[in-house]
Amino acid sequence: MGLDKRILAVFVIILIFAFAGGVKYAEMKQARLSDAEDLTLSITGEQEEDEENTEPAEKETEIKVYITGEVKNPGVYTFSSGARIYEAIELACPLENAELKYMEMARILKDEETIYVPALGEMEGPQEEILFSASAVDKNGKVNINKASADELTANLNGIGPVLAQRIIDYREANGLFKTIEEIKNVSGIGEKRYADIKEKITVK
Repeated sequence: MGLDKRILAVFVIILIFAFAGGVKYAEMKQARLSDAEDLTLSITGEQEEDEENTEPAEKETEIKVYITGEVKNPGVYTFSSGARIYEAIELACPLENAELKYMEMARILKDEETIYVPALGEMEGPQEEILFSASAVDKNGKVNINKASADELTANLNGIGPVLAQRIIDYREANGLFKTIEEIKNVSGIGEKRYADIKEKITVK
């Protein structure tokens, strides 16, 4: 009889431990599920926040230029901003007698400008000006330093000789168009005094 009581006691203890273990396991499982749900909600929230904060890419600016002269397909062409003259000329298909050595092939195109492709022998002498848009010097006599040729810069700006004019051309070809007239002071040889002499005569429009 004493043996039966001991066996019964052991069995009761085993049941108690088994029940306690089951309860503990259920709690741990519930905690894991709760953590997983919190993690899922956190990731989803971050994704939604990222989607909300994502702004549409800025639309690329388009420019239009007129290409004429010794090309097979003259006309107005549309390009993305940052396109170069050589791209425009290639698109218009230069003729066999086109004179390309005077063209500023690496220069960035500017909206509304005219690109004239001369014929062989046409550019000898002062006619080199025909390469550039007539708007390089406006009706008020201001020189557009983003469009003017070296000759136009020299002829219209006091204190700007051939060497400085070429430096201005080289600077805009290497760094892109001038954004402000003050930027011309970055050109070697143009300090505050020379800038003061020409600032009323230049523009970047």
